[in-house]
Amino acid sequence: MRRRTLVAALLLLPLGHALLASPATAQRPADDGRGKPAENRARSAKKLSAREAAARARARHGGEVLNVTRGGQGYRVRLLMDNGRVITVSIED
Repeated sequence: MRRRTLVAALLLLPLGHALLASPATAQRPADDGRGKPAENRARSAKKLSAREAAARARARHGGEVLNVTRGGQGYRVRLLMDNGRVITVSIED
């Protein structure tokens, strides 16, 4: 019985090695169908929230957030600056 197991293992060993070394199982980034790695797809799939857009705008420009609206590729954030001017900043997600 042990001899049969040993013979079977010796016969299957090259087959297993060939399967593991084949290009089909090689490590490579998954393609999302548009020629971009799957990591980029996952990153772009995460939508930015209005709160995050407001925080980014305020961090970049200062001032007080007056309004956040969704539009097109991201958000428009209206900020009241320290000098009294109101500016509109586009934040893409």
